[in-house]
Amino acid sequence: MITETRYTQFIRASYILGLAVMLSFVAQSKIMMSISQFWLAGTFAMERFNTKRWLEFLRTNPLWKCIILVFPYSVSLFFISIYKGLGTFIRNRPAMIFSSILLLHFAGLFFTTDFDYAAKDIRTKLPLFLLPLFISTSSAFNRRYFYGFLLLYAASVLVRTVINTFILTGGHFVDIRQISRPISHLIVALHVSMVIFILGYFLMRKVTFPVVLKFLFGLCLAWFLFYLILVRSSTGIVITGLTILILSLVFIFRSPNFKLKISLTAFIFIFFGSTGIYIGRIIHDYYKVNPVDFSKLDQVSARGNRYFHDTASRETENGNLLYIYIQVDEMKEAWEKRSSVPYNGHDKRNQEITNTLTRFLTSKGFRKDAAGVNKLSDKEIRAIEKGVTDVVFTQRLSIRGPVYDLLAGYGRYKASGDPTGSSLMQRIEFWKASLGLIREHWLTGVGTGDMNEAFQAEYVKMNSKLAPDQRWRSHNQFLSIFVGFGIFGLLWFLFAILYPPIVLGKFRDYFFLVFFIIAMLSMMPEDTIESQAGVTFFALFYSLFLFARKEEDNI
Repeated sequence: MITETRYTQFIRASYILGLAVMLSFVAQSKIMMSISQFWLAGTFAMERFNTKRWLEFLRTNPLWKCIILVFPYSVSLFFISIYKGLGTFIRNRPAMIFSSILLLHFAGLFFTTDFDYAAKDIRTKLPLFLLPLFISTSSAFNRRYFYGFLLLYAASVLVRTVINTFILTGGHFVDIRQISRPISHLIVALHVSMVIFILGYFLMRKVTFPVVLKFLFGLCLAWFLFYLILVRSSTGIVITGLTILILSLVFIFRSPNFKLKISLTAFIFIFFGSTGIYIGRIIHDYYKVNPVDFSKLDQVSARGNRYFHDTASRETENGNLLYIYIQVDEMKEAWEKRSSVPYNGHDKRNQEITNTLTRFLTSKGFRKDAAGVNKLSDKEIRAIEKGVTDVVFTQRLSIRGPVYDLLAGYGRYKASGDPTGSSLMQRIEFWKASLGLIREHWLTGVGTGDMNEAFQAEYVKMNSKLAPDQRWRSHNQFLSIFVGFGIFGLLWFLFAILYPPIVLGKFRDYFFLVFFIIAMLSMMPEDTIESQAGVTFFALFYSLFLFARKEEDNI
C-alpha cells in the first residue's frame, strides 16, 4: 500500500535524480538537458499531490465509481498540486524576480513582427523560469548533498574534457572549436572554469574531504588548467584569470589576516605582472622583422629556377618576410606530390592553398620552393590542408598562437577594414552594429523576434565588409538585452540578476560569488543566455547556489 510518507520519499528521490541527471549532462548533451527538465517538471507537478485524499477516494467509493472517476479525480488533484507549487513560487520574491527575465521576452512581443523567431527565442529562454520554479519550491539540501552534486558535476566536466582531448589528438576537425559539439566550446570553457574554483575550494577546506580525495582534486584541477591551454581557450583562460584577480581583491579587502593580505597582494603583482610581460614579449616578437640583406638574395633555387623577390613589401609571417624566395612552379609540383588537395584549390577554411602554403613556409623560415615544401612533415601538410597559415598555430601548449591570431586579425582589419576571420575584430563590428541599433531604438528596443532582421539591416546601413555568413548578433549579453528591449529592459535585467543575491546576502557565499563573476565576465564577449546550453548553465547554477542550500560557504 502506498503511504503518504513513502510517496513523499519517492518524489524527493525523483527530484534528486532529475537534478543529478541535469548536472551530469549540462556540459554534455542538449537532449539530456531537456529530458532532465521534463523530469523535474513532473516531480514539481506531483510533489504536492494529495495522496491521502486520493487513497481515501479509492477506499470510500464502490469499484465501478472508482474505475469511472479515478482518472478525472487524479487530474484534478494533479492541477491542485501545480497550483500549490505556483503559490509557493509566487511567495518567493527573489526567485520570482529572477525568473521575470523571461517576461522581458514576452513584453518584447509588442514590438515584434517575426513571431516565429520570437517563439523559438522564448522556448530557448524557458529555463530562466522553469529552473528557479523547480528548485526554489523544493526543500533545500544540506552541505553533504550539495557537495555531492558539485562533485558529480565536476566529474561530468572531466569526462567532457577527456572526450574533447581524444577528438583533438585524433585531428578529425577543421576548427578547434568543433571538438566540443554539440555544446559550444565557449560554454564548455565556462564549465571548466567553474569546476576549477569548485575543486580549489574543496582543496582549501580543512576537514570535509580526506587527503586521498584532495590529492585527486589537485590532479583534476591541474588537468583543467592544462586543458584550457591545450585547446587554446582564450575565453576560458581570461575568465579564469580575471576571476582569480577579483577573488584575490575580495579576500584582500575582507580578510582580517594581515599576512594573507600581503601574500595575495604580492601574488597579484607577480602573477599578473609576469603574465603582462610575457604577452608583451609575444607582441614584440610578432611585429619583429628578421633582418635581410637584399643585396645578397639568391636569385635561383637549388634546381636552377629563378626566384621572385618583392623587396618593397614588408609583410611578414612569424618575423620572416613573406614575398621573397618564391618559386611557384616548384611549390606547385612538390605540393601536388604530397597532397590530394590541388595547388590551385582551397583549404578547409576556403582559403587558397597557394596563399596558405606560402604563409606557412614563411613562418617556418623556409624558402617557397620544392626544397621548402619537402622539408614539411606530413603533420604540417595536413595542417595546411585545414587552413593553418602559421606554424605557431600548431603549438598546442602555448598562448602565442591565440595572441598572434588576434594581432593578425587586427592587422588585416586596419589594412582593409574587413573584420572577417578575426574573433576580436568581428566582435567589435558586432558591437558597432549593436550601438547603431541602440541609438535608433533606445527606448523600446527592436523586440523579441526582430533581432536578426534588425542586425542584418544595420550591417547593410553600415556598409560593413563583414562576410554575410558572419553577420551575427551582439556577442555581448548586455548589449543584446539593450537592443532587444530598450533602456528599461536593460535596467530590469540588471535588477533581476542583482536583487536576489543582494536581498539574500549571497554575495558573501563563495560558490555564488564565483559563479556570478564567471557568468558576468562571460556576458561581456558573448550572448551567454541566447543558446540552450548557455541559458541552462546560467539558470541552473544561479538557482542552485541561491535557492537549493541550507548552509552557506562564507567567503
